[in-house]
Amino acid sequence: MKRFVLPLVIAVLLGTAVQAADYFDKVKGEKPTAEPEEGHAVVYVFRPAVVGAAVKTWAFVNDELIMVSKARSYSFAQVPAGKHLFWTKSENTSGLEMEIEAGKTYYFKLAIKAGFGKARARLEPLDESDLQKMMKKCSYVTPTAEGLARAKEIVAERMEKAAEKAQKKG
Repeated sequence: MKRFVLPLVIAVLLGTAVQAADYFDKVKGEKPTAEPEEGHAVVYVFRPAVVGAAVKTWAFVNDELIMVSKARSYSFAQVPAGKHLFWTKSENTSGLEMEIEAGKTYYFKLAIKAGFGKARARLEPLDESDLQKMMKKCSYVTPTAEGLARAKEIVAERMEKAAEKAQKKG
């Protein structure tokens, strides 16, 4: 019996790793950036740390996916001016509301911390002076079709909870 348990555990762990990789693609070599489009701001999300590297983290603005990733990655999105809910889903859900101004660029770090029984993720504002360091550490990621489909499920399951958490902070 014991000789079947270890291979089963390894197969489950490998299957989980393969599934996670299906949600995003890392773009090697390129480090794309963006300027704000008319009436929009650019919002960057970086996940520079290797803490909790095995944990997938999702970052959203309202019901739109900004990024799904593991460690050392980044992405960005054009966000219309106005008040928005920025939130994450990892092994927890967190949220914050923020007023976005057209023509500006905003930077966030996905902070991952070990929690009791699960990792905790939240968005923290970054200073522009940290940008070069973040760009060196991180690879650009884009969601796959599977990632976009899963993001819609997460929005349906968790966006209301993220909004409640943001209200408690505000």
